[in-house]
Amino acid sequence: MKYALFFALLPSLAQADAYCDELWFTRNLIFDRAGYCFGSALGQAVFDNSDCHTKSPSLSAEDKRDVAAVKEVESFAECKVDTSRTWLDFTGGDWLRTLATLPIRSEGESACIGYTGAEVPLYAGASANSAIVGAIIPGDDLLYGHLPVGSWEYVTIGQSRAGWTNADPFTKQLCTSYAG
Repeated sequence: MKYALFFALLPSLAQADAYCDELWFTRNLIFDRAGYCFGSALGQAVFDNSDCHTKSPSLSAEDKRDVAAVKEVESFAECKVDTSRTWLDFTGGDWLRTLATLPIRSEGESACIGYTGAEVPLYAGASANSAIVGAIIPGDDLLYGHLPVGSWEYVTIGQSRAGWTNADPFTKQLCTSYAG
């Protein structure tokens, strides 16, 4: 599966380490959730091996698709994460650990500037059965920078709010302007 349609904007060099670190973290969080025992210095520093039980975890079909999608984006972005270090240049790991559906960064970003619609809930997963973790409110600037899951989009709003939504302001013309 190719994601070239999502690769409109490349991250700047200053953002490249954090971008690749986020992709690495997302991919490896899938393995951590499946009980993988990390051997690298970075894996052991970032993930808790106390509950691991295998070096060959069994992944669901959905997890396999997500790992493949992350690897494809990592390859396109030519990511080379140094796993001998013990830190990441990415600070969103604690938030990602709370989500039911992990968002996978795309290379492109777009934004809805000045959302004008009604309040819309944000969910922990790409399902209305997931926990509500926030809301989009009128006046918000919405950043889209992750691969969609079906009709669901992962949206970030500033530094403090993010989550999955099935509402699409772009098709409903509910933004004062667009970027990306």
